[in-house]
This record gives sequence, C-alpha cells and structure tokens, in this order.
Amino acid sequence: MSRLFVGSAICEIGAKGMITLPTAFCIAITSRKANDRLFICLRNTSKHLVVHDESAIEARMERFQRRRLAEGGLLRAEYMIDLRRDLGFTAPGWLNGKGQIAIAPWLNLRHGEAHRALVVGMGDSFEIWDLDQIMAGKHDELRLLASLHLDLAAAGRSTGTDNESSLRSVRPRHRTNVAGKPRLPVHAVHPLLPRHDSIIDGG
Repeated sequence: MSRLFVGSAICEIGAKGMITLPTAFCIAITSRKANDRLFICLRNTSKHLVVHDESAIEARMERFQRRRLAEGGLLRAEYMIDLRRDLGFTAPGWLNGKGQIAIAPWLNLRHGEAHRALVVGMGDSFEIWDLDQIMAGKHDELRLLASLHLDLAAAGRSTGTDNESSLRSVRPRHRTNVAGKPRLPVHAVHPLLPRHDSIIDGG
C-alpha cells in the first residue's frame, strides 16, 4: 500500500465539516498508521487547508530547534512567528470508519454550509481547496485540474480508484451556448416503407 498522497479529487464537505476522502488517500493514511494522528493546518496566506500526520509536526519542531541552536539559543522574533504559523493554525483530526475526517469549525471558513472542495495530493500531505474559490480565482493549474474532474463527471465516465468515492456525488456543470456558434441542425427522419420483393411475395 502506498504511503504517499498522489492524485486529486473533488470531495463533498458537509455542513458539519465532515469531508469524505478518496479511497487512495484513506489507504495512504492507513499505511502511514496515522488514522488518529492527523493534523489539519490553515494556510492563512491562501485560505486553504493542508492535512499531514504527526511526523510533519515533529519535523517542524526539529527545524525550530536547529535554527535556535544556530543562533546560540536566542529566540528571534521571526522564528516564533513561523512556529505560531505552523502550530497555532493547526487542529488535530482523525479518519473515521467511513473514510471521513472532521474539519474543526474555526478552520472551516464555510462552517455550517455544505460545499465542495478540490483535494490535491502533495506526497507527504494533501491540500483542501474550496472549489468555488478555485473556479473564480487566479490559480490556473488548480482551476484546470478542477475543470478536468468536473468535465469527467459531466460525461458520466468512471475515473478509477483515485476519484471513485468522491466523484459519485459531483454535479455536472451547466454549459451555456457560445454567442455566434449556432447549434448543429437536427433533421427529421422519415419512416422507411416496407420493400416488396418479388421472390418473397411469390411473384
């Protein structure tokens, strides 16, 4: 089983903040033995969430201690700001038996409202982006990725295990007609009359 978070999917987030993850991501969490050792971090610069396990928190603490020792034990202000940014905007989480994790209300900018999110694997972690924010935003690569999933769902095709659990509930986008490009004409098909064959008719 893979320990890496690879791939992407569009997932539903319920009004209570429960997000249903793709099957592949649930497998990765289980492989990392992190079912009850997840951490959800709000990236305040871009208002998206990052989910990682306890090893990422430990790595941040080790980096902080190395920087502190390099300065002779002094605590520089920017180091403390980084540490607050890494740990203060973070809440614990866990994977339940339904393949869901709960997002703490204070981290969920749309708490109380059901909405959709784009989940993107980043190797040792994965990101959770608000779908509406992506489609109206300036992140071209995320908007393209989300459009691929939406178009695939609209076409009604299966996407395999990476997106199987989340795309079942994705609603297709409504496409509008492009001005100056008329639709293809539809011609009526006349019914075919039966053919009289002399051999069959006994003639």
